Amino acid sequence: MLSSIFHRLNGEDFDARYEARMDLQDLVSQATAPGNEEQQPVIENQLLEKLPAEPLLQTKLWIIRQLETIGSEQSLPALERLLKSESVELAYAAQMAIDRIKPTPAKKRKSPPRSALVKSVTQSDNRSTKTEAFRMLAEQSPRKAAKLMVRQPEIDFLPIALKSGNKVLIRPAIELLDTGSVEQQIVILGALPNDLGADSEGIILELLKSENETLAAQAAETLGRVGSSASLERLAQLVAGKSRALRDAASEAVAQIEDSKIDEILFDRLQSGTIEEKETALSLLALRASDGVSEVVNKLAASEEEPSKLREAAIESLEMVGNVESLSILVDIVVDGNDKGLRRDAQKNLKRLTLLLSDHEAAWRAFESGFEKAEGKDELLALLIVSDSAPTPQMIEYLELVWNERDADLRKMVMRVLPGWRNWDAGYALLKIAEAEEAYRGECFAGIGKLILGSDANFSMQGKFELSQAALKLAQSPEEKEAVLTGFRYATWREANYVFSNEVLPELREAVLKYRNN
Repeated sequence: MLSSIFHRLNGEDFDARYEARMDLQDLVSQATAPGNEEQQPVIENQLLEKLPAEPLLQTKLWIIRQLETIGSEQSLPALERLLKSESVELAYAAQMAIDRIKPTPAKKRKSPPRSALVKSVTQSDNRSTKTEAFRMLAEQSPRKAAKLMVRQPEIDFLPIALKSGNKVLIRPAIELLDTGSVEQQIVILGALPNDLGADSEGIILELLKSENETLAAQAAETLGRVGSSASLERLAQLVAGKSRALRDAASEAVAQIEDSKIDEILFDRLQSGTIEEKETALSLLALRASDGVSEVVNKLAASEEEPSKLREAAIESLEMVGNVESLSILVDIVVDGNDKGLRRDAQKNLKRLTLLLSDHEAAWRAFESGFEKAEGKDELLALLIVSDSAPTPQMIEYLELVWNERDADLRKMVMRVLPGWRNWDAGYALLKIAEAEEAYRGECFAGIGKLILGSDANFSMQGKFELSQAALKLAQSPEEKEAVLTGFRYATWREANYVFSNEVLPELREAVLKYRNN
């Protein structure tokens, strides 16, 4: 594993070097995880062996950084030798690692006299010196520090005051929320303690009205930490607003506020509010994902007695709060098809929800029930178009049965969904069709190429090459082979590394390296 990583670390491909660094970091993280104590000295020894021999400075620095995490006293001699290195970067990195492995006890610094601190706070031109002096003064004399902050409310002083835990410092800092500059207000909002009173929440709610979008967004974000049910109405308005930044900040705040009264208010509106109020309550409950929300949303989505508008909102909410039971509800809506708008919403959210749940067997059970309920071709086609939501062997078998019915519309749909499948099973289904039916060979090989091209990190790399080689062996014409090979036209270092490390067909190896180099 390490030899492969170091081979890539020293390569000329920048992306490959970056990925190799991440792989090395992951390897060290795994070795230092609880229960993996036996791996730590093994990895440490391998890193120490590689360190002196590595030609690249960046590689050496990255090894030293990993030794900071995994190193023991065994690493100290090698690191101490690097302290004499002509490279300042190497010497500095080695010292950092030594300090981490064998920290020297910090000496408690004696705080300067108050008069000296006051002078530094009021007269120093150096920002760091002034801030450090204020921090010391806040510990030594909170009242004096508070008075200076009121007269001279530097941006860097405010977080120190707010995080001090001392009301003498916190109170005047919070008062600047009402009177300070926009920059000061933003800094204060970001550093506010969580245990604020209702008065402070009211000031923050006023800041939501600011024409400065950054300030308003920071105010909304802060309410997620310090807000209560009193913030609900104003945040709900922002969630429904036009500004994406404010929508995102307000949505996050609604999700985070720890006040059960909000859930009570929203559940009450679902029972007795207007259609518009119920829609809003649904969207906000979906953000909070509180106990019982999934069941309520499932019930609304399934109920044919509810207005379409409300069912549409419920279906949309299932993407965030749906569960396994939601899958059957969405499938039934697709099969029902009386409301074409609801069918489209159900199809869209069925695909999204199955990606989130990743329970393919549950998805197949929902589809299997739906196929049994489908009374006509229209209902069947409506389900087949999203059949990749349940990418199981059972679904592939079902698609093969559908194919064998020899219906032109159904066959067209099968050829449409297989190239966009979520695993390699679809590729072998296409090969099976190509072997059996001459008329569809071109379309099948093109579909395999699309499947390869559209695959991501969730697909097995080994599976990609196994399918490709099976397809190339079955191909009977240059066009069929080219359809498969062009699936690699966005080949990365991962594919290139695979063909270097494994036996593959020469034409496949050549194509991968050609596309990678281009």
